[in-house]
Amino acid sequence: MKTSSLGPCLGATITTSEVDACVHAWCNYLHHTVALDTVISSTQAEQWERPALAEARTVWLQNAVGEPWLRLIEDSTATPVDAFHRTGWLSLEINVQDVEALHRALLDSPFTVIGPPATLDVSPDISAMQVVGPAGEVLYLTEIKKAVPGFDLPLARSAVDRLFIPVLLAGDRDKALTSYEQFPNTSGNCFDTKITVLNRAHGLVVDTRHPVATVQLSGSNLIEIDEFPNLAPPANTNSGLPAGISLISFAVAAEHLKADHASTYMLEGEPGTGKRAQLVEGGAAELFELIER
Repeated sequence: MKTSSLGPCLGATITTSEVDACVHAWCNYLHHTVALDTVISSTQAEQWERPALAEARTVWLQNAVGEPWLRLIEDSTATPVDAFHRTGWLSLEINVQDVEALHRALLDSPFTVIGPPATLDVSPDISAMQVVGPAGEVLYLTEIKKAVPGFDLPLARSAVDRLFIPVLLAGDRDKALTSYEQFPNTSGNCFDTKITVLNRAHGLVVDTRHPVATVQLSGSNLIEIDEFPNLAPPANTNSGLPAGISLISFAVAAEHLKADHASTYMLEGEPGTGKRAQLVEGGAAELFELIER
């Protein structure tokens, strides 16, 4: 099987009015540290076609391996959102080494547990829990005990490692899937499954099944797309970004940057400086950033 030209996930961006609260929560309870505390340049804000972002505070957090992957952008109008009731990026799935121990540590923390550790239907070797953070960000914290047949997934290298599956909530799974299948050697695996936290959020019978797709990316990463009907698209804050999980950044083979895209920019003053990038809107009104490998 040929390797996808898309991936791995390079990072996620959360837009929040409570940057310091997020830093405190992630650093004291999820084993991250501050890699960079700066502001968004006017050039980058213009490149994103969101000039109100100029001079907005932005903090990069890194895992214990020393990889900056989580960007926090400050916007005073970004109040916590209920990600289960809009389309767009629903959750960040992060691999962890001991989900039971992490669950105990998070019971008295700024994170709200919405799903205690449980073994997943797809494999007895995967256990996961779900929490919501100070910015309304939903996190799936997943322990993978060993290789799982049929999936290319990473094992955690630290207590709380990094994003390996961004989860997208879409009104139409197949339409959302086309945004990612346009990249060579990238295709979705479609099936129906129960999504317990989504069912709880909408008051459905816990075993209700939903159309889902997984997209295998390079670097042992995936995208998960969950279909749920009649949801509104994400609303932008004054900065022009959705509150909560605003966008996901992916590596892409340089030759597969979108040739017809209106703007290609160079990353400056942040991880990946000097690489070309593009900001794109997907089929579920989600934003994702393409960064050349």
